[in-house]
Amino acid sequence: KSMSTVIKLPDESFRMYSKGASEIVLKKCCKILNGAGEPRVFRPRDRDEMVKKVIEPMACDGLRTICVAYRDFPSSPEPDWDNENDILNDLTCICVVGIEDPVRPEVPEAIRKCQRAGITVRMVTGDNINTARAIAIKCGIIHPGEDFLCLEGKEFNRRIRNEKGEIEQERIDKIWPKLRVLARSSPTDKHTLVKGIIDSTHTEQRQVVA
Repeated sequence: KSMSTVIKLPDESFRMYSKGASEIVLKKCCKILNGAGEPRVFRPRDRDEMVKKVIEPMACDGLRTICVAYRDFPSSPEPDWDNENDILNDLTCICVVGIEDPVRPEVPEAIRKCQRAGITVRMVTGDNINTARAIAIKCGIIHPGEDFLCLEGKEFNRRIRNEKGEIEQERIDKIWPKLRVLARSSPTDKHTLVKGIIDSTHTEQRQVVA
């Protein structure tokens, strides 16, 4: 959900720039640049406020939010760049930007045709759940007032696993019929969902997943 680039500065020190999913990168930030470009302390409550006042409104408009941050390192000793847990910490937030990836004009009609043919369209994405929900509405995958589920991968896994962490088909069967959006999901989540639908005995006929 993020990537970083390290550059060597004229004084032989290093600066690492990181960008990625805003909620994830922000958790690694301990400072933020103010309006004058000066770093100030960035506390957990500041992060919560930014999520509420900046990230969520943009995500609800269908924008993908990305945090850009940096960290400076001395020239000596040179950091262990392979130690991600240590390197990707104590970042300074530069900004959070919202990027629109417009829905192609033909997509809503294509989805309507699928729905008229009796095909249930589901969205499985790595996007923030608010962004995913907004895009799903624009596409016509979900409609306000309908009885449907929008879940993030973490919550999806919590619901389908028992106390031992094992996936139970019965639990999946309680979710997939109403599930329309699975956000912040991994390839494993997608595989689990597809397999769960195919293996389901919830309906008289086995489901075809394409």
